[in-house]
Amino acid sequence: MRGLEVRSATPADAAVLAGLVTQLGYPSDAAQVLARLRRLEGNADIRALVAERDGRVIGMIGIMVFPAFHRDGLHGYITALVVDEAVRGGGAGAALLAAAEGWFAERGVAKVNLTTALHRDKAHAFYEHRGYEFNGRRYVKTLS
Repeated sequence: MRGLEVRSATPADAAVLAGLVTQLGYPSDAAQVLARLRRLEGNADIRALVAERDGRVIGMIGIMVFPAFHRDGLHGYITALVVDEAVRGGGAGAALLAAAEGWFAERGVAKVNLTTALHRDKAHAFYEHRGYEFNGRRYVKTLS
């Protein structure tokens, strides 16, 4: 079995990414994910990375940087992280997170944020094991 590789997502990944995002709880089809990937093209502040093992995409992470009003410098945000439920625990999530943190560091980001749903106990443990701390609450309001 070949090792794990992390690379940038491509339009050819749209169908498998749709399945992964659906596993995360956000039902999506390949056309929707393709449109999302197309919107990222040319934006140096947003990336989608995939983890691939034996030629098969098994995970993805969405990351972005942006200037924040409340502090100097760039702010890092993990918009999504998911590994195929059939292969979780095999290191893909850790590899994706490490690649994201490397990209953030290259950009000069000093602090990274993410959100995760309250019911995702395993995700909470995963992040805490890697140095992330629970430090607040998130509120959401749907506008349309």
